[in-house]
Amino acid sequence: MERFNGKIFVVGDSTVCEYRVPDRIYLPRCGYGAELYNYFDVKKEQIVNLALSGRSSLDFLTDKSGNYATLMSGLSAGDYLIIGFGHNDEKKEDAARYTDPAKDLTDSGVQGGPSFKYNLYQNYIKPARERGATPVLCTPIVRYDLSGEYGGTSVHITPSGDYAQAIRELGKATCTEVIDLTAITRAIYIADNAGAAYFHSHATYTDEETREPLGMDGTHLNSYGAKRIAYAFAKAVEASGCGLKNLVKKDITPPEFKKDFRGAVWADYKKPVYTPFEPSTTAAKQVAEGWYATAFGDLGGNGFSPFGAEYNGGVFTVWSDPMQTKGKIAPSGDGIAAAFTPIPSGKNFIASATVKIVKAGGGANGQSGFGLMLRDDIYVNRLDVAALSDYIVSGVLGYPEGNAVFYREGSKLNWAKNPVTVGEGTTLELKLVREGQKITAEVRAEGKTYQKQFFDFKLDSVDGKYMYLCLFATKCLKAEFSGVVLKITGDFAGA
Repeated sequence: MERFNGKIFVVGDSTVCEYRVPDRIYLPRCGYGAELYNYFDVKKEQIVNLALSGRSSLDFLTDKSGNYATLMSGLSAGDYLIIGFGHNDEKKEDAARYTDPAKDLTDSGVQGGPSFKYNLYQNYIKPARERGATPVLCTPIVRYDLSGEYGGTSVHITPSGDYAQAIRELGKATCTEVIDLTAITRAIYIADNAGAAYFHSHATYTDEETREPLGMDGTHLNSYGAKRIAYAFAKAVEASGCGLKNLVKKDITPPEFKKDFRGAVWADYKKPVYTPFEPSTTAAKQVAEGWYATAFGDLGGNGFSPFGAEYNGGVFTVWSDPMQTKGKIAPSGDGIAAAFTPIPSGKNFIASATVKIVKAGGGANGQSGFGLMLRDDIYVNRLDVAALSDYIVSGVLGYPEGNAVFYREGSKLNWAKNPVTVGEGTTLELKLVREGQKITAEVRAEGKTYQKQFFDFKLDSVDGKYMYLCLFATKCLKAEFSGVVLKITGDFAGA
């Protein structure tokens, strides 16, 4: 067979793209598009990966990188175009990225969000065919589901509709080959969900002896996982009716865990060393008596300027600049702004506050959070993606649709199923109570009281001297905390 001299173009989001500057974490992110060359009989440079982290099929068109223009000028007869969007099209709170999966292929309207199908067809499939190239649609890979059930948002079924199904329907309506990575990855993960956890990016590890991954990013793959999905993609192409199957290497085999997982580890990664907080010596800005300001964790940048905390007239104001999409609360890690105070680890206490959302930016989403946080450790103005210690929050994770009360335990993020809706002007009553082995988190919202009790919850694994009470906000939120009360009620008998 004559050698293929064309190109395979790839567009999509962070699950597809190539990370030319690796994350400085234990298991850095890698999109499956970056590993396709292992399974196709082409030179590595013949695969042109234009996918971009954080992009949807909509804002990819106007991204400042100019990658869409590069695609349009580069595609020519005989080429292939692999299209892998979906994850960020789901973000209804972000008009720049959101597309509607329920709208028809012929719907060109933009009110309420443009049609996902229309956008994919008009801006990717149609232009590719006009240039003589062959488009290939991919449904998005699943998000990791700790329960192993893989339904709902983990397979991209949202309140707006089913994104994977929309792609399947688009493929059928336009006679475009669809590689159903949602179904493929769902089957792989269900078959061995514990094993699939090793496909994903992780911020750090447990200890020097085992180096078991910690701080999973349930959306993004590491290079081992990217190879596994690229292999699955190639096998699906091989079984398809698409001409691209002729370029799949003969007798391909899946990546090997022992070799390829080891290769996914960032060789220069070193687990950060914790420095205990000491009020008299640690350089932290004191905003009120016994309260200090900080921003720390995975802040989504190289500086602290988008974050702040201050105290004036009995009110604490804490913010992650609503105009900048920085900070987060996510399975992969946290980045927050806070006013905090240390509490001796052997004490019982009652803490309460009234919190009001005074500003929310357009980027506020499921990773936005605010409230009273009781955590094991504290970092003062430190960029550290591995800040994954345990905590309990009387507050809300998610904007505008969120859940009241969430926590990180064993470095894994969890939330109670207490659905609440929040917005600018929303006011909530928060309380955290420690009584010996029991910690109670309570949120009063929308006339309802949500409460969760925690027993034997470890808050001294990292910092044995103090616990830390934080008034915090992150990801495009600005919050005011008034009526803040912290009352020490005695010694913890088990201390």
